[in-house]
Amino acid sequence: METDPLNQTDLSAPALPEPREPAGASGNTGAPAARFSPAAVEQFVGIIRGGPCAGAGADYTDARYYIDRAIVGASAQPGDLLSATSDTFPGVKQCLTATNLAELADNSHSLSPGTIVQVFSIYARGGGNSKLHVFSQPSRSLGVVVRIDSNAAGAGEYNGAILTGSSDAAAGSDLVMPAGMDDGAADALILNAEEDSETGHRLASGTYAVGVTRGMIDESPARKIVVIRGGVGRMDSPTTLGDTSEGSETADTSNWSRASTATPLNLYVVSRMVYNESGDQTLYQFVRQLSLDARGLLVSVSGETRVTIDVTEPCP
Repeated sequence: METDPLNQTDLSAPALPEPREPAGASGNTGAPAARFSPAAVEQFVGIIRGGPCAGAGADYTDARYYIDRAIVGASAQPGDLLSATSDTFPGVKQCLTATNLAELADNSHSLSPGTIVQVFSIYARGGGNSKLHVFSQPSRSLGVVVRIDSNAAGAGEYNGAILTGSSDAAAGSDLVMPAGMDDGAADALILNAEEDSETGHRLASGTYAVGVTRGMIDESPARKIVVIRGGVGRMDSPTTLGDTSEGSETADTSNWSRASTATPLNLYVVSRMVYNESGDQTLYQFVRQLSLDARGLLVSVSGETRVTIDVTEPCP
């Protein structure tokens, strides 16, 4: 049973006004339509938790959240920025489940622990006096910045963290991520939509990307699912095709595919050929190395390496 700390009244059985008499009951067919008593509503400030009210179980993965009742500090003034802490007053329920109406359609779960919300407790009609708790807080699925930490078990999936807080970047300074944002918590499973149905992993660890949160992964502790499209490609352990030497006369059948090889690529290409009658009288070819990341994007081009193809000789 919940009680009001001020007057010790029973909050689980609110006093409801008597309904008006239905139209026509007095024989007056022109009387107003019947208006029955609305459900009683209470409201309070709540703080979203990162897990269950007790124990170390998994968090919800849908639009429901565990929430602590909260109170505003006793020293707060009318013009102060809202600050709230969990209510510890004896006899007042400290933890409950509430549904975020703003996420109900998508059944998502994107709000971070510590978020302050306004909770409404709606009593159901009937003898049980049960009640549901709801609030409406826009989803964070509009966009987040993530840090990629490591490859996850599934191809195209990565372990990482969602950056929080404000950036301290300045227009006159070079960008150094995370640019003042907090990236301490490893709380995200990152899906790279660019790698859909492909093998391997193409993104570099320790880099950053922009995406949207689209749900929770059912594990303990639960992590948010963030969908991105592309990022900084890996450059480690490249596949090499070609060389600066002439090599064998036999055709090299080695190949590379962004979709299946999932490695960076060093590709040697002939950039030009030269024979100068007034110079060395030697046939040269010039080779450059093209370096592509694991996403297949060109990263660098080397300077030319000269290779001798043939040298003229005097006629016998």
